[in-house]
Amino acid sequence: MVVRNIKIEPAVKLETKHIAIGVVSMSVIMEIVFLVIGKFDYTVLLGNLLGGGFAILNFFLMALAVQRSVHRETPEEAKLVIQNSYTKRLLLLAAVVIAGIKLPYFHWVAVIIPLLFPRIVIFVKTLPIFQRKGEE
Repeated sequence: MVVRNIKIEPAVKLETKHIAIGVVSMSVIMEIVFLVIGKFDYTVLLGNLLGGGFAILNFFLMALAVQRSVHRETPEEAKLVIQNSYTKRLLLLAAVVIAGIKLPYFHWVAVIIPLLFPRIVIFVKTLPIFQRKGEE
């Protein structure tokens, strides 16, 4: 993915910030769980950094692709931007998962679980208790 001089929209920054806060919060909880069950070591921390870091990066790259697609001339061009981004992000995800499983520096569970955190954060944000008045 070549990143040209793209002005990042405020909505992309805000949503990525929300995802990052959620991923970091859930990562801390995961570290505590590993500590409590007696399975914590440096590989858990490194795995969490790899998985959580990639989860945030993946969301940001997806948001950038959506931002770029909105400014395309035709729906076909917009669709192509999204498809290309998806393919590249999926390949990066595969590389992260393979590295997390194969390399001895990472605990494979601590790599994979944080990849699910953005979905959980997005779901939690839709719950009524997190909605501001006037939002739907």
